[in-house]
Amino acid sequence: MGRKSFTLGRFLYLPGLIVILTIVLGGLFKSLLISFGYFKEIGMTEFTFEFYKKVLTDKTFIESLFFTLKFSFVSSLLAVVIGAVLAYSIFFFDKTREFYLNLPVIIPHMLVVVFLLNFLSSTGLVSRILFQIGLIEEPTHMVQLFYNKNSIGIILVYILKGAPFAGLVILQILKSMSINKFYAARNLGAGVFSEIKYIIWPDIKNSMTKIFLILFSFSFSSYEVPFLIGPTKPRALAVKSYIDFTKNDFIYKPAAIVINIIIGLIGILSVLLILRMEDRDSESFF
Repeated sequence: MGRKSFTLGRFLYLPGLIVILTIVLGGLFKSLLISFGYFKEIGMTEFTFEFYKKVLTDKTFIESLFFTLKFSFVSSLLAVVIGAVLAYSIFFFDKTREFYLNLPVIIPHMLVVVFLLNFLSSTGLVSRILFQIGLIEEPTHMVQLFYNKNSIGIILVYILKGAPFAGLVILQILKSMSINKFYAARNLGAGVFSEIKYIIWPDIKNSMTKIFLILFSFSFSSYEVPFLIGPTKPRALAVKSYIDFTKNDFIYKPAAIVINIIIGLIGILSVLLILRMEDRDSESFF
């Protein structure tokens, strides 16, 4: 009876799984066809690489690609570093503050954007305070963090969301380490930097790389944050793809889908790198 129930239970999820796979894989297959020029609904029935060539040689795409790479790389790197510092500080100085890492993780990106706009924009609280105390002549003279190419506002949002996540993961690794290692190192005269270099770093370096890849993939493909506080030129790739796809003329849709496929390929590459690192960790463990 138990074995039959177990066997039956294994097949109960199949209908839902088949529906999900059909929708996802069907949409992916349709997108691939359109990207290669087969868009029967508007009379395109010949396969071609023309749209890939058009996108990859388009100046605005190149600008958007480098812009997206810039804020994704910088925000992910800083989030991982800041998260590691937070984890180290909480682990050694005040373990009760772990709660403060959990809170930002559950807050949506949209709320973080609204918070930063209300505080750090040219009409925000900080600019008004600086104006009132005479540090700036007008509130509009506040340093512009949003809607421009420096992407500082976008980077701040992803740091505020990514650093607590990185801190939580690294903190769990530190908790799994024997505290006796640190006591022994300090008794032998090791300083903070030696402690980090020889004890902590070997255990967290792979995890930090994985966290970086996760955060990078998310920010690279994210749409809402750069859409709300990013510049109109260059646009983030996800924003550019969305705007091109929602244009009234169907001729723009294949190029928009090509951009989405490129974004997806970069995400897949990140996943493969993470899986490769997991395999290496498993081999070294055994």
